[in-house]
Amino acid sequence: MELHCYKRIGIRSLFLIALVLFTLTGLKTRFSLAEEYSGTFYVAVNGNDDNPGSAELPFASLERARDAIRSERLLGKTGVFCVQLAPGKYVRTEPFELSDADSHTRYIGVEGEIILSAGREISGWEVLTAEQKKDFPNADGEIWRAELPIVDGVPLFFEQMFVNEERAVRSRFPNEGFLRPDSVWEEFSMDASTRRSDKKSMPQEIRAKQGDLDELHLEEIPAAELRFSQFVIHHHWDTTRRILLGYDKASNTLKAQGSPMKSWNPWRNTSMYYLENLRSSFDVPGEWFYAGAEGCVYYRPKPGEKLEAASFIVPISGVNRMVIVAGTPTSSLEESKSTKDIRFEKIKFAHTDAPRRDYMMKTSELDVSITGDLTKPGPSQFEPAQSAAFTTAVITVDNSERVVLQDCEIAHIGEYGLWFQNCRDCAAINTNFIDLGAGAVRIGGGALDLRNKIENCVMTQGGRFFASATGVWIGQNTEEIAILHNDINDFYYTGVSVGWVWGYQGGHAFRNRIEFNKIWKIGQGQMSDMGGVYTLGTSTGTRVCNNVIFDVSSYAYGGWGLYPDEGSEGILFENNLVYDTTDGSFHQHYGKDNIVRNNILARSNINPANAGKEPHQLAITRVEEHLSCTFESNIIYWKEGVALGYNADNAKAIYSKNLWFNAGGEATFSGKSHDEWVKETGKDSDGMVADPLFVDPDANDFRLKPGSPAEKIGFVPFDYSQAGVVE
Repeated sequence: MELHCYKRIGIRSLFLIALVLFTLTGLKTRFSLAEEYSGTFYVAVNGNDDNPGSAELPFASLERARDAIRSERLLGKTGVFCVQLAPGKYVRTEPFELSDADSHTRYIGVEGEIILSAGREISGWEVLTAEQKKDFPNADGEIWRAELPIVDGVPLFFEQMFVNEERAVRSRFPNEGFLRPDSVWEEFSMDASTRRSDKKSMPQEIRAKQGDLDELHLEEIPAAELRFSQFVIHHHWDTTRRILLGYDKASNTLKAQGSPMKSWNPWRNTSMYYLENLRSSFDVPGEWFYAGAEGCVYYRPKPGEKLEAASFIVPISGVNRMVIVAGTPTSSLEESKSTKDIRFEKIKFAHTDAPRRDYMMKTSELDVSITGDLTKPGPSQFEPAQSAAFTTAVITVDNSERVVLQDCEIAHIGEYGLWFQNCRDCAAINTNFIDLGAGAVRIGGGALDLRNKIENCVMTQGGRFFASATGVWIGQNTEEIAILHNDINDFYYTGVSVGWVWGYQGGHAFRNRIEFNKIWKIGQGQMSDMGGVYTLGTSTGTRVCNNVIFDVSSYAYGGWGLYPDEGSEGILFENNLVYDTTDGSFHQHYGKDNIVRNNILARSNINPANAGKEPHQLAITRVEEHLSCTFESNIIYWKEGVALGYNADNAKAIYSKNLWFNAGGEATFSGKSHDEWVKETGKDSDGMVADPLFVDPDANDFRLKPGSPAEKIGFVPFDYSQAGVVE
């Protein structure tokens, strides 16, 4: 299968070569070498469900193969069954569903590319004439147009399009970066007795800064066209998507309506926003514009793209899940799951939707002239949610055990890639998650998830539709989850999030392991209040160890490397290399009994929004009566700013045997030298200020030279090259 190739070579390559050699003796022999099957059925794009499902006369659908296996089991056959998929694209218009009756089954792709696609082709493209291009800005380049097919009596609606297997940009303003509001406003109707609003929705506005929107000529856009346009506003850890209801030129005001803003994270004049799907912003190659009022879609080709060779795929409306594995809920957490032992190998899953949610649209109370019939696809509004928590996944596995994805790829999707819930001993191994509308993996949130594992996976290009999504989300009621040896990069919010209870409320995320991952290019100045690894609530026995985390940046505050947030408790942070972050390599909002030991924390910088302030390297926000954390045997290295931020000096924390060094000047601790700080506070009395003697820190080589003083503080060197996918 021709999946995206990353770093996995070496032993695994030799194994794959051996498998290829074995295929020369026939498909049946190829798979029987690894495992003996009680029966094998075959599926091909050109098959027929009236066939017997043999290699010579294959089925056409997964459902037919699944049902054939169920029939065999009813006849008394036991053991493991296999379904082999021949190369080709299998179009999915609804999820493939498996249940208790489908245990002990393998779905395996054979040689070539096997794609399960929830997309449909847009065809009939033509090049606009010079006369036809007059309605568009920047009319020098080519513009292509296709008519929208009619589905259920209305033009096909979509908010994502993939051109030549790459996500295309829906016309955007500005083309790069964001705008900042001059002010924001929300009408608030309050009941005087309860001091609460009696309304589901509120009129809301963004007042733009003078001149920011002039070139768009929004006041000239007909309402029938404007209803397909939106603005998206980023406010700290959330995003809100609103249909653009109107524009008042006199006051530079964008008008919208939706659920009331959250009091703990409303829109602000420091928030950032952009607009989508405007004809007047359809101005650069690689962009597309949905002209719903015309029944057309337009695209500006990139250099080298040819109309006759281009492919255009959009999600089939409403299909945001492709595989549903749903076991029967058990009466106790200890009871074995009835759905078990299902594997997917060497299959690509692609082109899923991010449909609007009926409940969100109804609470927005928008007129049907704006939304269209809510029983059909149409323009979306999405309310804010940390980690895009309301979304689902392409593959959802519930109440099951030993369900495994291996050597698969999930790409070009609208929401998350994979979700294990109420599961045990499930895994994704050597699987790529690429171009994700939300995040890659979700685990937990149900009664109990136990010993699920994500190992040696690549997760990249996330948050493309829901920027607040995380690379990996581990929720409430999870134990012994292992996130090992993964590459997690190019997300706009957090890399790995663990726990889902705010404060000391009995959170349950125990003994989880976040180890040997490489996490980088997180935040990218688009969100705030996030971390490379982010934790919440009681997490007794959880280990965040041997990770490499770098290039974490926020737009306002909080682009931290390691971030134990509200109520994080009982976590070990050890042997991590963290560098090039904003607002601190380590920040604990508030928590209890966390240990930060034997880490290298380097070069945290100031956020541009806080220009003029001094950057700090580690921070604790809340001062509490109990022990917040123990900070010992770490190396802290920086070039500008100070050692401690927020209340790190005042919090009840143990500092011991740390090595501090400011390569740009004197190391200061709350305005004092280390000796003065120790004398005044008694903290870190066995620590020191000295050059750790890194090999070449400017080139990110943080190995220690012989004679490093790190040995004197008990620092144990660790091989950080082992983080990330294994060769």
